[in-house]
Amino acid sequence: MFKRLTDLFRPMAEPQHQQASENLGPSDVPDVAEAQPTHAETKDALQRFMHLVTAHLHSPESRRLSDAVATSFDSCGDAAEAFEDGVLGEEGQKHGGWLVIQVDWKAHEELEWQVTEVASSFGVPERWAWTTPLKTRTVPAGLCAVASWASALGYELVHLDLGHDAYYALMVKREDAGLAHKAAMAAGLRVFDTTEFARLNS
Repeated sequence: MFKRLTDLFRPMAEPQHQQASENLGPSDVPDVAEAQPTHAETKDALQRFMHLVTAHLHSPESRRLSDAVATSFDSCGDAAEAFEDGVLGEEGQKHGGWLVIQVDWKAHEELEWQVTEVASSFGVPERWAWTTPLKTRTVPAGLCAVASWASALGYELVHLDLGHDAYYALMVKREDAGLAHKAAMAAGLRVFDTTEFARLNS
Protein backbone atom coordinates (compact mmCIF):
# COMPACT_ATOMS: atom_id res chain seq x y z
CA MET A 1 0.00 0.00 0.00
CA PHE A 2 2.81 2.43 0.91
CA LYS A 3 4.49 1.52 -2.36
CA ARG A 4 1.44 2.52 -4.38
CA LEU A 5 1.15 5.82 -2.50
CA THR A 6 4.82 6.73 -2.81
CA ASP A 7 4.85 5.74 -6.48
CA LEU A 8 2.19 8.38 -7.18
CA PHE A 9 4.51 11.15 -5.99
CA ARG A 10 7.88 9.79 -7.04
CA PRO A 11 9.33 11.41 -10.19
CA MET A 12 9.78 9.05 -13.10
CA ALA A 13 13.28 7.65 -12.85
CA GLU A 14 15.39 7.08 -15.90
CA PRO A 15 16.36 3.47 -16.61
CA GLN A 16 19.63 2.63 -14.90
CA HIS A 17 21.50 2.10 -18.14
CA GLN A 18 20.65 5.66 -19.29
CA GLN A 19 21.94 7.45 -16.21
CA ALA A 20 25.67 7.10 -16.86
CA SER A 21 27.22 9.76 -19.07
CA GLU A 22 28.26 8.68 -22.54
CA ASN A 23 31.65 10.35 -21.91
CA LEU A 24 32.53 8.02 -19.02
CA GLY A 25 34.90 5.18 -19.64
CA PRO A 26 34.37 1.72 -18.12
CA SER A 27 36.71 2.53 -15.22
CA ASP A 28 34.75 5.72 -14.38
CA VAL A 29 31.35 4.04 -13.93
CA PRO A 30 30.74 3.17 -10.26
CA ASP A 31 30.34 -0.48 -9.41
CA VAL A 32 26.77 -0.56 -8.07
CA ALA A 33 27.09 -4.16 -6.86
CA GLU A 34 30.15 -3.18 -4.83
CA ALA A 35 28.08 -0.74 -2.75
CA GLN A 36 25.45 -3.32 -1.81
CA PRO A 37 25.61 -4.65 1.75
CA THR A 38 26.65 -8.25 2.16
CA HIS A 39 24.36 -10.97 3.48
CA ALA A 40 26.21 -10.85 6.80
CA GLU A 41 25.90 -7.06 7.07
CA THR A 42 22.18 -7.13 6.30
CA LYS A 43 21.62 -9.97 8.76
CA ASP A 44 23.53 -8.08 11.44
CA ALA A 45 21.35 -4.99 10.91
CA LEU A 46 18.21 -7.13 10.98
CA GLN A 47 19.32 -8.71 14.25
CA ARG A 48 19.98 -5.26 15.75
CA PHE A 49 16.48 -4.22 14.72
CA MET A 50 14.95 -7.33 16.27
CA HIS A 51 16.92 -6.81 19.48
CA LEU A 52 15.54 -3.29 19.80
CA VAL A 53 11.91 -4.04 18.98
CA THR A 54 11.73 -7.16 21.16
CA ALA A 55 13.65 -5.73 24.13
CA HIS A 56 10.45 -5.40 26.20
CA LEU A 57 9.55 -9.09 25.87
CA HIS A 58 10.77 -11.83 28.18
CA SER A 59 14.23 -12.96 27.10
CA PRO A 60 13.19 -16.41 25.82
CA GLU A 61 10.42 -14.91 23.65
CA SER A 62 12.67 -12.15 22.38
CA ARG A 63 15.32 -14.72 21.47
CA ARG A 64 12.76 -17.06 19.88
CA LEU A 65 11.40 -14.38 17.54
CA SER A 66 14.85 -13.00 16.73
CA ASP A 67 16.18 -16.48 15.94
CA ALA A 68 13.15 -17.24 13.78
CA VAL A 69 13.75 -14.09 11.72
CA ALA A 70 17.47 -14.80 11.40
CA THR A 71 16.84 -18.39 10.30
CA SER A 72 14.32 -17.27 7.71
CA PHE A 73 16.72 -14.61 6.42
CA ASP A 74 19.41 -17.24 5.92
CA SER A 75 16.94 -19.12 3.72
CA CYS A 76 15.41 -16.29 1.69
CA GLY A 77 17.93 -13.45 1.89
CA ASP A 78 15.16 -10.83 2.10
CA ALA A 79 14.65 -8.87 5.33
CA ALA A 80 10.95 -8.11 4.80
CA GLU A 81 10.14 -11.72 3.95
CA ALA A 82 12.19 -12.97 6.88
CA PHE A 83 10.49 -10.58 9.31
CA GLU A 84 7.06 -11.53 8.04
CA ASP A 85 7.80 -15.24 8.22
CA GLY A 86 9.47 -15.13 11.63
CA VAL A 87 7.14 -12.72 13.42
CA LEU A 88 3.84 -12.94 11.57
CA GLY A 89 3.93 -16.58 10.49
CA GLU A 90 2.17 -19.47 12.22
CA GLU A 91 4.91 -19.79 14.84
CA GLY A 92 5.40 -16.05 15.24
CA GLN A 93 4.05 -13.62 17.81
CA LYS A 94 1.74 -15.00 20.49
CA HIS A 95 -0.98 -13.54 22.67
CA GLY A 96 0.61 -12.14 25.79
CA GLY A 97 3.72 -11.11 23.86
CA TRP A 98 2.25 -9.27 20.87
CA LEU A 99 4.86 -7.40 18.86
CA VAL A 100 3.39 -6.09 15.61
CA ILE A 101 0.12 -4.29 14.97
CA GLN A 102 -1.01 -5.84 11.67
CA VAL A 103 -4.23 -4.47 10.20
CA ASP A 104 -5.73 -4.87 6.74
CA TRP A 105 -6.15 -1.50 5.06
CA LYS A 106 -9.90 -1.38 5.69
CA ALA A 107 -10.17 -3.44 8.91
CA HIS A 108 -10.19 -0.56 11.40
CA GLU A 109 -12.12 -2.75 13.86
CA GLU A 110 -8.96 -4.84 14.30
CA LEU A 111 -6.89 -1.95 15.58
CA GLU A 112 -8.15 -1.50 19.14
CA TRP A 113 -7.56 -5.03 20.41
CA GLN A 114 -4.13 -5.25 18.83
CA VAL A 115 -3.02 -1.98 20.46
CA THR A 116 -4.23 -3.43 23.76
CA GLU A 117 -2.15 -6.56 23.15
CA VAL A 118 0.98 -4.56 22.36
CA ALA A 119 0.48 -2.22 25.31
CA SER A 120 0.06 -5.23 27.61
CA SER A 121 3.34 -6.69 26.36
CA PHE A 122 5.02 -3.49 27.58
CA GLY A 123 3.22 -3.66 30.89
CA VAL A 124 1.27 -0.49 30.05
CA PRO A 125 -2.08 -0.49 31.90
CA GLU A 126 -3.58 2.39 29.89
CA ARG A 127 -5.85 1.46 27.00
CA TRP A 128 -6.34 3.17 23.67
CA ALA A 129 -9.84 3.40 22.17
CA TRP A 130 -11.40 5.02 19.14
CA THR A 131 -12.94 8.42 19.80
CA THR A 132 -14.17 9.17 16.27
CA PRO A 133 -17.53 8.16 14.74
CA LEU A 134 -17.58 4.66 13.27
CA LYS A 135 -18.29 5.81 9.71
CA THR A 136 -15.28 8.14 9.65
CA ARG A 137 -12.69 5.67 10.93
CA THR A 138 -9.71 4.69 8.79
CA VAL A 139 -6.69 2.59 9.72
CA PRO A 140 -4.10 5.33 8.94
CA ALA A 141 -5.98 7.88 11.05
CA GLY A 142 -6.28 5.32 13.82
CA LEU A 143 -2.56 4.54 13.77
CA CYS A 144 -1.75 8.26 13.95
CA ALA A 145 -4.07 8.54 16.96
CA VAL A 146 -2.36 5.53 18.53
CA ALA A 147 1.01 7.19 17.95
CA SER A 148 -0.13 10.34 19.78
CA TRP A 149 -1.47 8.22 22.64
CA ALA A 150 1.76 6.22 22.84
CA SER A 151 3.90 9.36 22.69
CA ALA A 152 2.30 10.67 25.86
CA LEU A 153 3.44 7.46 27.56
CA GLY A 154 7.03 7.66 26.29
CA TYR A 155 6.75 5.42 23.22
CA GLU A 156 6.81 5.83 19.46
CA LEU A 157 5.42 3.82 16.58
CA VAL A 158 7.69 2.46 13.86
CA HIS A 159 5.69 1.80 10.69
CA LEU A 160 6.73 -0.91 8.24
CA ASP A 161 5.78 -1.50 4.62
CA LEU A 162 6.01 -5.21 3.88
CA GLY A 163 4.52 -4.89 0.41
CA HIS A 164 0.94 -5.93 1.17
CA ASP A 165 -2.46 -4.24 1.43
CA ALA A 166 -2.08 -3.95 5.18
CA TYR A 167 -0.51 -1.64 7.73
CA TYR A 168 2.21 -2.77 10.13
CA ALA A 169 3.49 -0.90 13.18
CA LEU A 170 5.63 -1.63 16.22
CA MET A 171 5.72 0.28 19.49
CA VAL A 172 9.17 1.04 20.87
CA LYS A 173 10.55 3.13 23.70
CA ARG A 174 11.20 6.68 22.54
CA GLU A 175 14.93 6.38 23.23
CA ASP A 176 15.13 3.31 20.98
CA ALA A 177 13.09 4.67 18.06
CA GLY A 178 15.95 6.31 16.19
CA LEU A 179 18.23 3.29 16.49
CA ALA A 180 15.43 0.94 15.44
CA HIS A 181 14.72 3.11 12.39
CA LYS A 182 18.39 3.13 11.35
CA ALA A 183 18.77 -0.61 11.85
CA ALA A 184 15.64 -1.30 9.82
CA MET A 185 16.88 0.84 6.95
CA ALA A 186 20.30 -0.81 7.05
CA ALA A 187 18.56 -4.18 6.80
CA GLY A 188 16.65 -3.03 3.71
CA LEU A 189 13.25 -2.69 5.38
CA ARG A 190 10.88 0.07 4.29
CA VAL A 191 10.29 1.97 7.52
CA PHE A 192 8.57 5.25 8.39
CA ASP A 193 8.12 7.39 11.45
CA THR A 194 4.59 8.63 12.15
CA THR A 195 5.16 12.06 10.58
CA GLU A 196 6.15 10.48 7.27
CA PHE A 197 3.45 7.83 7.57
CA ALA A 198 0.81 10.55 8.05
CA ARG A 199 2.11 12.51 5.06
CA LEU A 200 2.02 9.45 2.82
CA ASN A 201 -1.51 8.57 3.90
CA SER A 202 -3.08 12.04 4.01
